[in-house]
Amino acid sequence: MEAVELRNKIIQLLNTDNVGYLKDIFEFAEKKKQSSSENAVVAHTIKGKPLTKEMYVKQIKDADASITAGEYTTAEDLEKEVRNWQ
Repeated sequence: MEAVELRNKIIQLLNTDNVGYLKDIFEFAEKKKQSSSENAVVAHTIKGKPLTKEMYVKQIKDADASITAGEYTTAEDLEKEVRNWQ
């Protein structure tokens, strides 16, 4: 079903004076929208794994903590390591 057709069917369902029904539909749509945005993919790892905002922020904080703790390889050290690969 195309988006336009689906939208028109939803509009037909909403064409009512039943306030309770409309409130229920509104609450459902708000919850669905909120859960969709919380689970939205905002980035991918270098291996292609999708990350939500929460996962992405955690990875950044973990990386920052590693750098602060001195757990990193300098460009110079990496160049030395690459020379040993050959």
